Amino acid sequence: MLTRKSFIFCFLFVSLAAFFPGCYEDDSREIRLRQVESFEELERSDSIGKAMKYLPLIMRFDRTTAAKEVLNQLNAWSTPRESTSPWNRPAQIDTVAEGIRNDPLFSRLGSMEFGEAECEYLLQSQMMSDLGFWVTERPYLDPLFQPWLEKQKEKLPSDEGVALEQTLKLFDWTIRNVALEGNAKDVEALPLNPSLPLTDLGMGYRALPWQTLHFGRGDAYQRGRVFTQLLFQQGIPAVMLALPMKPTKDLLQSFPSSELHLWAIGVVIGSEIYLFEPRWGLPFPNADEPAVATLRQAKSDPNVLRRAKLPGRFDYPISSDNLQSLVALIDVEPFSLGRSIQALQQSLTGENRMQVACDADSIASRLAAIDPALNVRLWELPWLSQLYNQSVRNRINDRSPFSINYQITYGAYMNESLVSDARTAHFKGNFETNLDADGAAKKYMNLRIDEETLAKLAYDRDIQQALQMIRKPNETQEEYQYRVGQAQGFYRTAKLDSNAFLGMLQFDLQNVDASTNWMDQRLLQIDGTERWRPQARYILGRAYEQKKEFDESFAWYKMDGSPQEAGNRIRMRLLEAMRTKR
Repeated sequence: MLTRKSFIFCFLFVSLAAFFPGCYEDDSREIRLRQVESFEELERSDSIGKAMKYLPLIMRFDRTTAAKEVLNQLNAWSTPRESTSPWNRPAQIDTVAEGIRNDPLFSRLGSMEFGEAECEYLLQSQMMSDLGFWVTERPYLDPLFQPWLEKQKEKLPSDEGVALEQTLKLFDWTIRNVALEGNAKDVEALPLNPSLPLTDLGMGYRALPWQTLHFGRGDAYQRGRVFTQLLFQQGIPAVMLALPMKPTKDLLQSFPSSELHLWAIGVVIGSEIYLFEPRWGLPFPNADEPAVATLRQAKSDPNVLRRAKLPGRFDYPISSDNLQSLVALIDVEPFSLGRSIQALQQSLTGENRMQVACDADSIASRLAAIDPALNVRLWELPWLSQLYNQSVRNRINDRSPFSINYQITYGAYMNESLVSDARTAHFKGNFETNLDADGAAKKYMNLRIDEETLAKLAYDRDIQQALQMIRKPNETQEEYQYRVGQAQGFYRTAKLDSNAFLGMLQFDLQNVDASTNWMDQRLLQIDGTERWRPQARYILGRAYEQKKEFDESFAWYKMDGSPQEAGNRIRMRLLEAMRTKR
């Protein structure tokens, strides 16, 4: 990769050579040709840098200008490489149902052309890369599994120990920062793997991972995919383990993915597959020990799954006998398998470095080597998420009941607003205010706008400018006032949501007293925050764990109404066992 410094050196060298004609003439022509080629390569490198700069702007509903700029830069980079970038088409693509993989949205997988969907995937990769960088650098904040982790790091090869620590840190961060939606009793049955046709009530696919992260909430599988995409940026493969409706030991037996029941997330490290239960918000414990169980252990020791039950409160739907005919669904984004993304991976260096391309066939081979009994295929849910996201984009401006409800729920996060800006700062790890910019904490505080100010938004120019609500050229007064009304609703929602985000942020910074204050006094005591209350109680329980005030911690975990209640009670059981041993 040519740097600016080396390009300048080449330019000076060629300029000096021009003073020495004759025997140097042929060499000079060759050097000038190389200069032109180097300049073209530098321009293409700049195209990537410009594209990466504009990526955050395409998270908005109204993203036409930003998307056009990103596409122009990326296609300017890719067009000259059309004949020199062959595609190693992964064989695993054929495990995706034909009706899904042949959708026009995925027609570019074998092309060097970039479209809006690929740009949005790059935005997600950038966001996950930024977030994973600082989360993995900070201390692990779960005292329950910390002792076991330290022992494992002493036993495992250094690279596996690092990967295991990164995995636990990223899972813990995800569970603390993405609130679970659903019902507590969901854990008593394994859900069917989603398939076509798509609906507005479908599980798992109604938000892309970056959107779930941005909204700070999602169902168990949306939240789980935030975790797996964070792992992807660290080069750690993950799968969704599933069971066929009718158990079989015939690996070659063909059955559609729609006949699978989803179980747990499996993380591949070394020669093991570590288990995580997204509906519990916990790594799968090895029996009663606060250790992360592996698939090998769950298959060989019936107690691992037997102890997943909470008699009188929660059942668990499977036993070790069910694990003899498992399917491993590789969790990767479809565009990570495409030709243009594979080619781009080689050019993402320096500040643009991130993981975007995936070798699904290698992952499949690795899984087969670890457990030959696994039936391995790609998970179709990431493909369905892309199709549903396209459907939302097509419907969002219709002013239909769907559009109105979607805008009310997510509009504060998907338009040009202070909310989006604050979330981005949080994910980048920009917590504190400095001379260059406000940090995430202050940005969240700025969302707490009083009602008097919001009322003046309709006519006060200074407030309109401060809240980024300037009337657009050619926008009618009626259209503008409609948009102002939307913004007022967005900011009322954001004001309440910011209390939850500040509590989570303070926990990230290990300011547990500040975290408990935000969650208890500033969130639980305020009307309108009902959807955040289960997550607030969980964070309070975790905060009192940090302070070793376990009775107070357990009091928060025992409160009813949390979709994660089963996991919270298993956590209490493990903590109690750990306290007893001490």
